[in-house]
Amino acid sequence: MLMNDTRNKQSLKKANSLKPAVPSPMPPVKPDAAASTSIGSVAVFVACMLFVAALAGVNIEPGQKVFLEGEIAAQDVTAPRDFLIEDQESTRTRKEQVALTQPPIFDLAQIPFAQMTKKLTALLELIASSTSEEPSQIQNLVAEELNTQIASSVWAQWTGESFHELMHSTVIPWLEEAYQRGVLAERRFVADIPTGIVVRDLSSGTEQLHLNVSDYHDLADLSDALDNHLRAAQHSQALRRAVLALVSPLLRPNLTLNQEATQSRVANAVQAVEPVFYQIKKGEIIVRKAERVSFDQQQKMQTLFSDSTDVYLWGRFGGMFLITLAFAMGIFHSAKSLGKRLSPKDSLLLASMIIIFAALAKFVAVNRLPLNQELTYLAADVFVFSLPVAGAAGLLVLYFPVLICLFSGALLAFVCSQMLHAGYDIFLFFLVGTSGYAIFLRNAQTRMDILRSASPLLAILLGTWAALNLLHMQTLAWFVSGTVFVTAGAILSTLLVLALSPVVEFLFGYTSRFKLMELMSLEQPLLQSLMVNAPGTYHHCLIVANMTEAGARAIGANPLLAKVAALYHDIGKLKNPHYFIENQFGCENRHDKLAPSMSALVLTSHVKKGVELASAYKLGPEITDLIQQHHGTRLISFFYQKALNQAEGRGMENVREDDFRYPGPKPQTREAGIILLADAIEASSRTLVDPTPSRIKGHIQNLVRTVFNEGQLDESDLSLKDLHILSETFQRILTGIFHQRIHYPGPHDHDASQPPKAETAKTAPLRLAPRASFAHSGG
Repeated sequence: MLMNDTRNKQSLKKANSLKPAVPSPMPPVKPDAAASTSIGSVAVFVACMLFVAALAGVNIEPGQKVFLEGEIAAQDVTAPRDFLIEDQESTRTRKEQVALTQPPIFDLAQIPFAQMTKKLTALLELIASSTSEEPSQIQNLVAEELNTQIASSVWAQWTGESFHELMHSTVIPWLEEAYQRGVLAERRFVADIPTGIVVRDLSSGTEQLHLNVSDYHDLADLSDALDNHLRAAQHSQALRRAVLALVSPLLRPNLTLNQEATQSRVANAVQAVEPVFYQIKKGEIIVRKAERVSFDQQQKMQTLFSDSTDVYLWGRFGGMFLITLAFAMGIFHSAKSLGKRLSPKDSLLLASMIIIFAALAKFVAVNRLPLNQELTYLAADVFVFSLPVAGAAGLLVLYFPVLICLFSGALLAFVCSQMLHAGYDIFLFFLVGTSGYAIFLRNAQTRMDILRSASPLLAILLGTWAALNLLHMQTLAWFVSGTVFVTAGAILSTLLVLALSPVVEFLFGYTSRFKLMELMSLEQPLLQSLMVNAPGTYHHCLIVANMTEAGARAIGANPLLAKVAALYHDIGKLKNPHYFIENQFGCENRHDKLAPSMSALVLTSHVKKGVELASAYKLGPEITDLIQQHHGTRLISFFYQKALNQAEGRGMENVREDDFRYPGPKPQTREAGIILLADAIEASSRTLVDPTPSRIKGHIQNLVRTVFNEGQLDESDLSLKDLHILSETFQRILTGIFHQRIHYPGPHDHDASQPPKAETAKTAPLRLAPRASFAHSGG
């Protein structure tokens, strides 16, 4: 038997290497507790996402000392983030250029022309009022007003009636037109302005840019223009000289520079100039240890550490919370698509891993690891590749389906990259690592499988690292230093799975595939005790385990969990092994002396005692639940019918059916349903007189139909298709067990002429005694 079981284990290991193992099912949830469980799971995740978002919003940067110019730096100063620093020289040059290109502002006022016209009209009236008796007195007054000497010939022209008519009809209107355009004091002061001038009309408040300053007259040019205008009208030289002698002293500029407005306009333009910045990249060395600090380096440090940054970034908090909630919805949806339900315990484990790695990434970001103060070529940006984020996904895949772990790994990659303030390259690196490691470990059965997974994990991490270096065109030295950290990350991820898997099993009560493989060993104390004290039950458990494993594999359930649970499903019979027919070996049946109700109590008690032993030996909640559910609420029909017959013979009241039923609950998972069917079929098949393949098939179909009609499988998620596949699988195994053999003649068989007699496993010598008719319900 041990050799057969060893071969079965070897075949199981080979089959598992060819076909992906189905992850351990999550604990079953009763329908009446489904709502509260779902709310609890969501509450745990929401609380986790709030904490992670709150941690991401904290804006903590590593403290640094600002070294002054001329000091010797006591440590490396590295930029913890990308920031901009102003190029003051370039900014000053740009402002000077803007100031030079700003055109000056000239005010165009009509008041000087009005004053000039008023004074000119008054002088003309004074000149017209002169008489021959007092010409010298009027002449002196006019000369005093004009502040010039008046020649007698000019005075003679002034007193003429034609002169006055010329002034009013020609000169004053011409001057008015010239002053409306604007008259400068001296054009040479504005001739070298390449940007032109801005003329602001004070009367209308409008401004106009004039690029060609030569279009405006200055005072000297205005007199020449007036002389040319009179010459063009064919006035005599003496008359023109007389006009200019009277008008020239009165000319005043009306287009004057507004110094205050010009300076204000230049100041505003200079102030509007954007400073010229150059970028300091995250991780860039500002000053190295033992280096003398220059003024530029001091300026960079002052800009970096005096930059006013908010202590808490509320926008980052909101964004992180919403995005992590979206990932959490993906996790819950993936569980629902697999027909699973995340319990609060499952959510707590997932949340714990996310919080732990988020805090670890935040710690690395704050402390700027590694100690690049000593090793300048080991930058902080390279160190993050050693974080064992992939190990978290590898640990989760031991207890959850791969799809859930892929979503969880994506969430871990996003959270860690955001805590590190990293870009898409770090997120991609973490995502590839978590996804790849979850896929690699989905088939792991032993601790050695975890160690072997380190090589493919390292391969994909190095491949991703090399691809990122090609994208960014990094140097060979950078690639080599990063390779060291990537290798360290792969090793740490493997060690993390090995170290934390027992801790998770202990704290959260999970049963990993490694523990299942350990429990499957026949050297386990419970199995050793079962083999010694209840060999018939032990043999029954081995056959049920093989049937259960084959059935679970056929329908896509968890074959490893089903087989291990089947090995231990009857450990409760260790308390009273001789009360079960498979352990009596032809001896007196102790139930013959017991009342039917007492016999039923002894049979049903083995479930409760099995649960107690499973808890005492720490088999895990999954196996404990399967032991408790492996009979469901089935009726022990043999003793129930016996009790009915005795009650009828004695004229007693009807017997309570509930006293002859197993306490349950009904199977809650497919694995529990498979064990229930395999247990009942194997036990009842012992009663077959001639177990031919057709009889075995009919027997299995009848029993499966009976169990189904009783409603024992209503909560197990087994479909009709699953039941059909299970029936065919069980038939194939039982047919192999009850095979025909040749009867070899012994030393006392004298009639050698008779043909050898075929025997079945049922009639073969050295077989266990067949079970009684009640055994299928009590086994």
